[in-house]
Amino acid sequence: MSVTRRDLLKGSAAIATGAALGVLAGCSPQPMQSNADGTSGAVSLPDGIIEADFEASPVELEPIADCEFEESYDIVVVGAGCAGVPAVLTALDEGASVCCLQKEVKASANGAGAAAVLWGHSTPGGVATWMSRWMKESGWRVNRELFQYWVDHSEEALSYIIQKGLDAGIEPNACSTSDTVVFENGETAAVFKVIQPGNQELMEALCASAEAQGAVFHYATPAVQLVQDEAGAVTGVIGKSESGYIKVNASKGVILATGDYMNNISMLKRYNGDVVDWQPDLVNHTGDGHILGTLAGGRIAPAPHPRQIHSLFSDNRIFLGTPLLNLDPHGKRFMDEECVMTDWNTVMKYCYDEDTPKYLYRFFDSGIEEKYPGVATLGDVEALVQGTIEGGGERGSGVGQGLATYKGDTIEELCANMGIEDPKPFVESIERYNELCAQGSDSDFGKLPEYMKAVDTPPFYGIINNPETLSADNGGLLVDEHYQVVDAQRNPIPRLFAAGVCAGDLCGGINWIMPGGSSNGHCFTAGRYTVIYALTGGLKPSTPASFDDVSDMFADENGQFMWEKPHQALKNIIPW
Repeated sequence: MSVTRRDLLKGSAAIATGAALGVLAGCSPQPMQSNADGTSGAVSLPDGIIEADFEASPVELEPIADCEFEESYDIVVVGAGCAGVPAVLTALDEGASVCCLQKEVKASANGAGAAAVLWGHSTPGGVATWMSRWMKESGWRVNRELFQYWVDHSEEALSYIIQKGLDAGIEPNACSTSDTVVFENGETAAVFKVIQPGNQELMEALCASAEAQGAVFHYATPAVQLVQDEAGAVTGVIGKSESGYIKVNASKGVILATGDYMNNISMLKRYNGDVVDWQPDLVNHTGDGHILGTLAGGRIAPAPHPRQIHSLFSDNRIFLGTPLLNLDPHGKRFMDEECVMTDWNTVMKYCYDEDTPKYLYRFFDSGIEEKYPGVATLGDVEALVQGTIEGGGERGSGVGQGLATYKGDTIEELCANMGIEDPKPFVESIERYNELCAQGSDSDFGKLPEYMKAVDTPPFYGIINNPETLSADNGGLLVDEHYQVVDAQRNPIPRLFAAGVCAGDLCGGINWIMPGGSSNGHCFTAGRYTVIYALTGGLKPSTPASFDDVSDMFADENGQFMWEKPHQALKNIIPW
């Protein structure tokens, strides 16, 4: 679509008149009122949000009648992240006009990895069993309908994003099929996973590509209200830039892809209260989509919302799923180390004082290859010590920030290199752990014997992990099987969709315990397929991508994929 400034200004004069005729009806509830004592008064907010939620968010309650100018598109996307950008690209490929309102001055994305299920090399029974095992790991709290949505469409969606990234000049850092599971009865769940240089870099490149193809981005323009007609259908979005308000009409659909609410303390306390004190990894994630959707008649998924606590300041993630010996900053052991990274926050909530930095001091030795086969080679470890593996950081830098792996010929030397002033309690705890390993029974914390590996073979290695990082709150607006936002009666709100972490209750549990790469993978998938559904009423892209287009990137050095190799046990890929 070609829109000139003159065309935009033509429509602006009609906005105030349109508001009087009900064009903005349903855009916001009754305006805030004040009582004589200065407290807020008779405002009626829908269930799920409260007045304090607006303190952090740019969303406005007062009806907006005057806008600087107006634009019209088929699709309007709110948010340029791992869900919003695929939505924009898909709209273009489906021949639609599209605009994106982005709160930040550029794209904003998180993480680096994404995964998908490959149906062509899976068996139906294998996928069903694989899904069931993951649901069990999540306490059966998974929304199976949304899980199935990702499983069904992830292969095409991830292949699409990989290819779009390549077209934009972004080469993945790693591609693998190692998360594939072949069960003992031969049933198979084939999985492929990609690690990008970073989803931030990828999304920025994809935004530039989309703009070159005609997509319109309004950066530094948060969405502050949704526009609805008298029947309740969402017809557009009002954004607010430095120059004023802009009304963006959407004839086919609005996609809310605004991320989570980790920076909105009011919402965080209600929906995920026990991570209030954890360091948020992102900024300006203030639940804008949650609030906008609720004001339009939607509902936020009931608490608790699953959270992701990721040790983002750590060495290349290699050992985050390995049950190494863990000690606290005082040198004391406090957990069964079968609890791995995604659940550390749960244990540490009870075992760490409020004022104690949430660092983990983790120890292993040069027998890593024999004690933890398949995790890493000694060469990998040495590369981490030297800081030569990407993500490893500079050796000795950032003590307490987990930016390096450390080495010492003795435990005392290792502690000194890790910045530990008093090594005595660490030495004593390691000696005690080695005694338990020799006994073959963990009478202190009940760790299974097969995971009890003594730290007794010099040289010794240590990692400082800082898991005090909240990566995402994964609870959003309730949606139907097409990611269309639903009202209190579970009826879809016309033309309103949500995607990414502001949509649905995919995991539904306390922590995000889902297949590796499913977090960003489901963002990509929902972002792409909400647009396809909004435009066509179906779930078939006009020009589908295929794993065959990128498969050569996923073969190992022998040209093989994991599903072509001998069976592996499920526990090898699920560390819990």
